[in-house]
Amino acid sequence: MRLRGFIIIGAIVSIVVGFTLGKAVMGDSPAPGSSDDPVVTKSYADKAIQERVTDLEKTVAELSVQAKALQNTINELQDKINLTPSASSKPTTTPVTSQPQDKEKKEEEQEKKPEPEPQKPATSMVGKTVYINTQNYVNLRSAPTLEADVLKQVTREEGMYVQKEENGWYNVKLPDGTIGWVYSQVVKLKQ
Repeated sequence: MRLRGFIIIGAIVSIVVGFTLGKAVMGDSPAPGSSDDPVVTKSYADKAIQERVTDLEKTVAELSVQAKALQNTINELQDKINLTPSASSKPTTTPVTSQPQDKEKKEEEQEKKPEPEPQKPATSMVGKTVYINTQNYVNLRSAPTLEADVLKQVTREEGMYVQKEENGWYNVKLPDGTIGWVYSQVVKLKQ
């Protein structure tokens, strides 16, 4: 009987010690999902992801409000710019380019510029031959506007016979018979 008593007491002591040690080990366990405990349950991961998504949605909503406010400010500034009269009333000329590969860039810049204001030259050029005054070439256009199609690029050496004047543009005829429009400020009489 004594042996039986020792076995029962040993079993009870083992259970009590195991329970006590188990609680102590479990109390010091790392937080789920931390670097110390990389194994997590699906429900924990879903909860963490949902919290992060909610935070991101709040941030996106705040940024959207800020973007809308900035767009309104930009629109107001553009309206102010459009209402402000320009300092110069002189028409703008086409940009200077000397290389053919710049042609597309030049045409894009020309399309962005406003159409020049009508301007009457001091002396009539009708019936005279004019030449380019500042650039390596100018565009001969199908109509007296920067938006018109480019018919040809006229070089410095080519004379242009002025047939008529209209709104700061000359209708010219080239030696090869091509007829088109050139802006009056980019040509002059040869001296």
